[in-house]
Amino acid sequence: MKKTIVLSQAIHQKGMELIEKDYNVRVPSELSQEAFDKAALEADAIVLRTNVHVSGEVIRNAPNLKIISRTGAGVDNIDHEACAEKGVLICNLPAANNISVAEHAVSMLLTLAKCLPLMDKSVRSKDGWLVRNKNYPVEVNGKTLGVLGLGAIGSITARICQEGLRMKILAYDPFADKANFPDYEITEDLDEIFTRSEFITLHIPSLPSTKGLVNSRLLSLMKPEAILINCARGGVVDYDALYEALRDKKISAAGLDVFPHEPPAIDDKLLSLPNVIVSPHSAALTKEASIRMHTDACRQIISFFETGKPLWVYDRA
Repeated sequence: MKKTIVLSQAIHQKGMELIEKDYNVRVPSELSQEAFDKAALEADAIVLRTNVHVSGEVIRNAPNLKIISRTGAGVDNIDHEACAEKGVLICNLPAANNISVAEHAVSMLLTLAKCLPLMDKSVRSKDGWLVRNKNYPVEVNGKTLGVLGLGAIGSITARICQEGLRMKILAYDPFADKANFPDYEITEDLDEIFTRSEFITLHIPSLPSTKGLVNSRLLSLMKPEAILINCARGGVVDYDALYEALRDKKISAAGLDVFPHEPPAIDDKLLSLPNVIVSPHSAALTKEASIRMHTDACRQIISFFETGKPLWVYDRA
């Protein structure tokens, strides 16, 4: 009897081709938490994107569930305690989308540094050509980039900015081995990152210890010309405090790919600010990364059912 793989959302066709012959593949009838919860009860395995949460109730009540395979690195939309109790494996892909997310962060940084949204809008308006003489854009060469988190994505972002843009790297990561980053200045003082950096990019996971980590106090330490980039998780920033800092011009701008609640409401106050650019949690969703994430997430499951060993098991430690 074929095992059942439930997808939280449709995946790339190349991923489908790996599993649709030998497994029953089911996609919920609609993109809602309720529809997923119902479908997941019949799963032997789940391919999980970021659109839903796998709750403890679902895990405990899905009798055949053995493995949850994430299409990316983050696993904050899974009840880890319930998985541990029931022996359900959590598998993620810590490297599949690293380059795509890093490039997205750098793209946001340069877009804001060069004031491209303003320039584009101005050129399309009457007398907008005159904006070219206002000297709003800034150079990034020689400026300090504060990097929170020197994991796979953060380290790639730092390397692009140092080697390609000649920026100075000031990093904070309590778990980083300084010997691996001899060309970066690594500090154990989070305040120093926010005080000294002209640009700050976040690459930290969503954990109880990081929830709201970037708060009003840290934001108040930033330079008025500083720019914040968040392509990590929405929950690591106090977005009410960020809104106030941006509204009151205490910091220059922000680039946000993630929000505490996704999608954000159409009347979300951050979306009303001209000094914010946003994207729909799409940093990882390049054509290349999507194929890697979706095919590798499926290969995790295939390997588990065929050999008992998935390609990569998430380390809960």
